Amino acid sequence: MSGGRPPHFHAYSWTGPKPDFDRERDRRPESPGFAASDLPPLQVAHWLRKPGRFVRATYEAPGEAAAWLAERVRESVAVERLRPPLDAQVALAVQTLGWGGDIGWGAYLTGTRFLSLAVVACPNRADPSARCPLR
Repeated sequence: MSGGRPPHFHAYSWTGPKPDFDRERDRRPESPGFAASDLPPLQVAHWLRKPGRFVRATYEAPGEAAAWLAERVRESVAVERLRPPLDAQVALAVQTLGWGGDIGWGAYLTGTRFLSLAVVACPNRADPSARCPLR
């Protein structure tokens, strides 16, 4: 992390047809349309390489960011079917974000619709050259 500054966390979400999500070439930073596309990047950390308009929320604490993830899941998915249970996934997310890791979750919705959620530490360990999209 740059300058020892504690990270903050940017939250991202995307919902769309699974065939769009599967177009890997459009999800790579070197793709011409990468920055303009709302498709999730192949590497979670690469969300930071997209414009700030894709940031859904920003948090200072891992617990707040993990709570955002949990709320998005509760809005979209039958949580009683989740394995491991959502509470366990949230606890792991808090722990991972606490050491500066990133979180990427995905779930099928109805038909071919897919939900992709991410919380990305900024500055980022996996992509240290990425700049904060909101600064």
